[in-house]
Amino acid sequence: MWTNDRNKPLLALLAFVIGLMPTTVFAFDDDAETNADEEKANPIKKLVEINIDPFLVPARALNVPLPGRVRTSQELLERLEKLAEDDEVGGVLLNLDGLSLALPHVEDLRQGLFEFRKSGKKVRSFLNSGDPNSYLLACASDEIAIAPSGALTIPGIGRVFTYMRGYYQMQGIEYDVITAGKFKYPGFVNQREPGDAFTSEYGALLDSWYGDYVKMIAEGRNLSEEKVKELIDIGLYEPESAKNRELVDVISYYDDYRERILRREKFKRARDFESSLARVTSLQDLLTEITKEMQDAQNRYKQVGPKIAVLHARGPIVDMNLGAGFASSLIMRDQMVKTIEEIRKNKTVRAVVLHIDSPGGSAYASDIIWRALKELDAEKPVIACMSTVAASGGYYIAAPCRLIYAQPTTVTGSIGVIAMLANQASAINRMDINVYEMKRGERSLLGSGHKGLSNDDKDFLHSWIMETYDQFLSRVAEGRKMPKEEVKKLAGGRIYSGRDALEKGLVDRLGSLSDAVDAVRQMANIPESAEVKLVHYPRPSSLGELAESLFGVTGMMQAATLADSPAPQITLDRQLKFFTRTVAPLCWSPLPDLHAPFGQIERPEDAARELLGLPALDAKQNLLVP
Repeated sequence: MWTNDRNKPLLALLAFVIGLMPTTVFAFDDDAETNADEEKANPIKKLVEINIDPFLVPARALNVPLPGRVRTSQELLERLEKLAEDDEVGGVLLNLDGLSLALPHVEDLRQGLFEFRKSGKKVRSFLNSGDPNSYLLACASDEIAIAPSGALTIPGIGRVFTYMRGYYQMQGIEYDVITAGKFKYPGFVNQREPGDAFTSEYGALLDSWYGDYVKMIAEGRNLSEEKVKELIDIGLYEPESAKNRELVDVISYYDDYRERILRREKFKRARDFESSLARVTSLQDLLTEITKEMQDAQNRYKQVGPKIAVLHARGPIVDMNLGAGFASSLIMRDQMVKTIEEIRKNKTVRAVVLHIDSPGGSAYASDIIWRALKELDAEKPVIACMSTVAASGGYYIAAPCRLIYAQPTTVTGSIGVIAMLANQASAINRMDINVYEMKRGERSLLGSGHKGLSNDDKDFLHSWIMETYDQFLSRVAEGRKMPKEEVKKLAGGRIYSGRDALEKGLVDRLGSLSDAVDAVRQMANIPESAEVKLVHYPRPSSLGELAESLFGVTGMMQAATLADSPAPQITLDRQLKFFTRTVAPLCWSPLPDLHAPFGQIERPEDAARELLGLPALDAKQNLLVP
């Protein structure tokens, strides 16, 4: 009875739901019911404890509002805003236990703490692991404590770049790379060592980042920048040494430190996190709870009153459409245009912030999205806010916006075009395979991969991508209101930090998403007294859209793990395999993960599974696989 085709959807849903049940779930609980006594005004202020660990992520793997361990940095920022306005809250204690976020996200959180402190309430931080990013965040607080057995690491900025030509040659693969701009590609797959363009470009980027890294510590700890540089060169500190050098204030175990604050400030302890499934006692209760979460998420878009839309554009820009469920991991051309059109038609949305975290991708898709955003801006103001990276196509789609914000450590620019093709001529030769060509049309086998490109083909492709490059320059010149020749001097595929891009005129202001929202509110002439709701797009997918994104019933069973996983950092190698499948001009910046010292930031659940000897649950396997 339970195994026939009619019951497969129910079985998949049950597997999906049951897969969520054993997870320890914590969520911000703003609407939790309290008894009558707790609702009475209490003169004793609350100390709110917030745990920050590697499950704090930029985005979820699936664009769906389901409970789980994973929390986004935006949710934390919104929570801090509410705590700042809550008269019953006296302060916040951050329990820092590892922060797997890139520098621009850390800067966003730091600004959120500064805004919270403007309310007159204090922020205190406790370091468990003492990792570099946790410390940078802690430097935005009023006081820093560390355990007697802890350690503090401030190693500075360093990156390892791998040149993979030899590796691919061993597999019998060679890459033909045609670029518009000498900076457009550093040669990670077709060279054995960096050239002068790479060392100057990336050297300037690291110099800019290092300056901001030093400044964050110097300003937070009231130390000179020269002193901070000396401390960075040492790098690793045990607690007493860190305190003696004024890097921390208190040496204590966490519970002792918390009790000291409670006694000194006459606070009471408050629970900021509560299990969203605490009242669940049956499978029916669980289904009801999940259904309620998904309905509440959809209902927020139906609320009356003026709204500001935050349109998230995250991941590589692709021409395919995998459905709304993957909108937090990929910028899908038709899906994004559909979302832009939805925002344009929504009369309650008065203004838009385009929040970009993308290395670009398809030149065609980038231009289609550019056009849709330009039409949107003609009806309501649109401002761009750059996150970790907004390069090449990521910059292309920012060009029509009225203002561009970036964080100082954002990677942006890369105004250029590239075409890459892989061939396996060497592998074919090694295996003693003879290839016989039959073709009708001079270029009918262009990109077939059985041999390298001829010089004539390379010249042809170069002239082709130069047309796309010229269009890219025109789009930027129009949006930035700069002469095209001036744009050309800044282009050539060169990347910049957000701070350097500001000096070059490629961005308008340094700041966070919150700053961009404030600016677009003024552009839309929304009065300060008006209550404005912030709504995030693409809107969370429904259960049906989720099933469509996961290719039907069988895929739904995988959602039990994906729903509670961070959005994957799609590796350079996977992007390379995807974008080199066909001959096409790309507004793509083929960068490694610059915000991780040795490559990709590891997901916490992957590390735990490796430790326990369990098979990996790799969400990345579902994305950009040729």
